[in-house]
Parts: sequence; structure tokens; C-alpha cells
Amino acid sequence: MPTTLQDAINRVRSNLEEPSARFWTDTELTNWINDGCRDMARRSEDLLTFDQGIIIPANTGNLSGPTRFPLPPDLIRIHRVEFTPKGIGSQQIYYLQASTYQEMDQYWGVTQATPSSFPIYYVLWGTPGMSGRNQQTIQLYPNCSQAGNLNVFYYRLPRRFTDPLADASQYNLPLEIVEGYDDAVVMYCTYRAAVKDRDPVWKDLKEEYKDTIEAMIDGTRQFHDQGRAFQHSTTATPQWLTDSGGWDF
Repeated sequence: MPTTLQDAINRVRSNLEEPSARFWTDTELTNWINDGCRDMARRSEDLLTFDQGIIIPANTGNLSGPTRFPLPPDLIRIHRVEFTPKGIGSQQIYYLQASTYQEMDQYWGVTQATPSSFPIYYVLWGTPGMSGRNQQTIQLYPNCSQAGNLNVFYYRLPRRFTDPLADASQYNLPLEIVEGYDDAVVMYCTYRAAVKDRDPVWKDLKEEYKDTIEAMIDGTRQFHDQGRAFQHSTTATPQWLTDSGGWDF
């Protein structure tokens, strides 16, 4: 059963030996729970999501220059982007290769609006969560002569709880974390409380939290226990044979 905001607050209060609000308010504990959930998501990148909401119209940008499409505001980092045409009976899925504007200068030269039946590359600019000129966008190359959708696989941030003292419905909402690691959020809040209380034990609590996050990263990176291999020609080399500690596929 998912851990709710009320569950998390109760467990934090148990650690703080304050079963009812006397010093630590529910508002402050909720702020720390928000911070803890988002810190876990940033570090572990384990909130995996899939978005098909970016619609690519046909012939977009062919005459007026390249078009940049806004990305979801809760994005941390993109894992994969695909283009799926909207044609009747179309079943193709085109994988797009990530690139940068500097690298793409070698391909598009001075004509970024070159048309094609499907895109091959994508580049990003802007900042997640921002609006206006700072909004994060994705640009495709070549521009599409047919309509379609983007399938964006990405790591996202959890939603923020609002003040439960102003909206009691927040208490019953679940924490957006990987099941089984809700104790890390409690550790994070306990460590933050110790810092504010000027209790030197905060250092030990922080180390305990960091150790739990590292274990979480190791256990949730792939959500499976199968060994991986680097494929070359007709053979494959197992990852463990060439892994130097930081090699990843």
C-alpha cells in the first residue's frame, strides 16, 4: 500500500519523539518531505515516465524556419525519443539520436528547416520547469513533412504537496517514490530537523540517508538483475569484463 503524506508525517514525528505538533508543524514537515522526494528523484532517476503529448504537425517549419516544441515541466533528463507517424496504417517507430547545436552545425549547415519524411536527430534548449524564453524545448532535424507524435521516455520529478493545513486532502495523497524506499524520506526529514535543532547527530543521520540512497540507486537503476553486454559484430562482451566503475550503456 503506498505511503501517504499522513503516514510519512507520522513516522517523522515518531523519530522526533513528538507525536503531536508542538514544535514541528505539519507545514514544515511537508516541505521537508517534498524536498526529500525530489532529492531522491534527482539522485536516483527512478521515476520513469512516458509522454506522447508532443504533437508534430506536417511540414512544420519548412518555410518559416525550425520549430521548437515545449517539453514537460517535470523533466529531469531524457532517456529516449521516438517519432511515430500519424498516417493510416502506419506502424513505424523512428528512434531519434540526441545531439547538440554545435554538433548539428555539421549536418544542417545554414538550413535548419530542411524537410524530410521523418526526423533523425533532436536537440534541447532551455531549462525544465521554466516558462517564456527560458522554457525547455526540443527541436527536430530534419523537419517533418508528415504529421506525428513524439514518444518521450524520461526521468521526472515528483509532484509537490501543498500545505496540508490549508488543504486537508493532501494528507491522503501518496508519496511519488519507489515502493520500499519510503524510509529514505523519513531519514531525510529527521536529518533536516536535527540540523535545525543544532543537534550534532545530524551528520550521522545524513550519512545514513546517503547510504540508503546509494543502495537505492544500485537496486533500481534497471529494475532487473540480468547482466548486460556490449554487442559487437557477431559476439558480445559482458559488461563486468570491461567495467571500470563508470561505464554505462
